[in-house]
Amino acid sequence: MTRTAGLEYYAGTKEKGSSMNQKEYGYIALDLDGTILNADYVLSPVVRDTLKACRKIGKKIIISTGRVLTSAKGQVSALEGVDGFVCSNGADIYQGSGKSIAHFHMDKTLSQEMYRIARGFDSHYHAYLGDSWCYERRNAYTDYYVKRSGKEGVKLDFDAFGSLEFTKFMFMDDHEKLEPIRMKLVERFGASIQIVYSAPFMLEIVIAGVSKATGLKLCIEQLGGTLDQVIAFGDAENDEEMLLAAGMGVAMGNASEALKAKVSAVAPSVDEDGVAVFLQQLFSLPE
Repeated sequence: MTRTAGLEYYAGTKEKGSSMNQKEYGYIALDLDGTILNADYVLSPVVRDTLKACRKIGKKIIISTGRVLTSAKGQVSALEGVDGFVCSNGADIYQGSGKSIAHFHMDKTLSQEMYRIARGFDSHYHAYLGDSWCYERRNAYTDYYVKRSGKEGVKLDFDAFGSLEFTKFMFMDDHEKLEPIRMKLVERFGASIQIVYSAPFMLEIVIAGVSKATGLKLCIEQLGGTLDQVIAFGDAENDEEMLLAAGMGVAMGNASEALKAKVSAVAPSVDEDGVAVFLQQLFSLPE
């Protein structure tokens, strides 16, 4: 990556990201955790005010996250409105009002197989049914997820629940303990599921063909735009497809070196209000 004169961020040489005038970027897609929310799940006043300023000049804000809608809306309530939500890593897409655009969930058979395999490992696992997360056994990672999600999950026996159609399934543990689970899932399901890390200790599964990129495409099309008009920000593996599909994909300074090497540009870290710094300079907004 090369430093752009006079700017704090590092601009890449990715052709499609450099071929458009900045005025043509009418959409800003934002991951939450590690991108605009810091380790304490806080949206800084600087980022908040910058995103509000972007909306005032006509830019549309899309939240693209692994979180479900109620959690995502709560985290960005200070923005006083956004234009769309891509939730559950692309499994659920909504208008800014919360009205559904599309849902892509697991069927009953896949849902059952998923939790039966999960029972063979000691790691925490849970699944989403709509906006509620459910688990069968509790450990320290369960308690951590309560804090992260902002709401308590529901403990239940999946066998006794009846018809299950999970939005997504998740495992949480030390990274080295999650890799054997990932390998088992690949062996069993192959290309019929999408497996991504949203953090080194969080392994998430949705159905094949679902990602933040596919969800963002549907959301943007509802708003009358195309992916080439999008600036997307993210920090983790589950953001990669979205960053590569967008007109300009921007990795945060706290992202992995592997992700930074693939994208159009790199912003300062989330703790440095990187999204705000990048957008202020790109659109000549007041700091």
